[in-house]
Amino acid sequence: MIHLLILALVMVPLSGWLLLTLIRTKKEITISTIAITTVALQSILAIGTTLYWLLRGHLPYTKKEWVLYASHDYEFYFDFYFDHISAAFVLIGSLLTLLVCTYSRVYMHREEGYRRFFQTILFFLGGFSLTVVSGNLETLFIGWEILGISSFLLIAFYRDRYLPVKNAVKVFSIYRIGDLGILMAMWLSHHFWGGNITFYELQHMPEMSAHLDHYGAIATAIGMMLVLTAFAKSAVYPFSFWLPRAMEGPTPSSAIFYGSISVHLGIFLLLRTHHFWYHLPWIKAILFLGGLISLITGGAAARVQSSIKSQIAYASIAQIGIMMMELNLDLTWLALIHFIGNAHLRTYQLLVS
Repeated sequence: MIHLLILALVMVPLSGWLLLTLIRTKKEITISTIAITTVALQSILAIGTTLYWLLRGHLPYTKKEWVLYASHDYEFYFDFYFDHISAAFVLIGSLLTLLVCTYSRVYMHREEGYRRFFQTILFFLGGFSLTVVSGNLETLFIGWEILGISSFLLIAFYRDRYLPVKNAVKVFSIYRIGDLGILMAMWLSHHFWGGNITFYELQHMPEMSAHLDHYGAIATAIGMMLVLTAFAKSAVYPFSFWLPRAMEGPTPSSAIFYGSISVHLGIFLLLRTHHFWYHLPWIKAILFLGGLISLITGGAAARVQSSIKSQIAYASIAQIGIMMMELNLDLTWLALIHFIGNAHLRTYQLLVS
């Protein structure tokens, strides 16, 4: 049952995106109704999946899906995983996207790209859902790429203007650094573990410490790639400069992407791989230092900004820096609660601005 619910979490927003793509209507009421109905259904599914998972004993659920490539004793496959981290992210993502879509129904009135805006939001939600229920890096990478494409399209939403397109290309370039990091982490992990390891196995491997001690150099390299990806995605120092530039898109997309959901996916990646990198002292030191510098620079910059969007962007960078430090101190539950609070606050601030 939960397997079907997880599949539905991914397929429902992508189905809504496909429907808006196929229906060539310019009626705003039709477009917004399809989008809001899709996201509302997604929210109901997220609540239902979480409740079902809790009632079934709230044990981590993992399910190997389609095998794309198999050779001797090696398999390349998709995998789904659902636990308290997935539940928190999918609930917050669905409910805040519903809020933003409802708000945008009127806010985007008479915009030339009205349908394009809601298409991109649904495409983003599908990629986000796939990312947070992914069970291995290979599956996560697909959702990660969908999020990157959606970000680029929404930052450059006003494509007839120079500055939004210029900033969209800059942000997309930083995202490519993160993509390189996650690709290198996948490649090194295949050599390190001798196969396609899942997040469930990563968190329930009793010989983890011994394995890391024996292959310390390659383990540190994997940890560095994961931290590079998380820093680039969550605008942690030295990549903090892209977040204010990403605010060139419509305010509702800024709220859902760079205030509440997308910018926290670096935190999600580190939560998913916490049992791996937490045993590596150098990685913990880099994580703490990056978080501390982001806290100081982001907090200071937020106080001298002349626009509300920039002020919120830098304030969010400071809070993400604190979350990085919390993860370094093994306060994973605190970082998760911090994410929930910060996501709601930034969405509220941007929508009322």
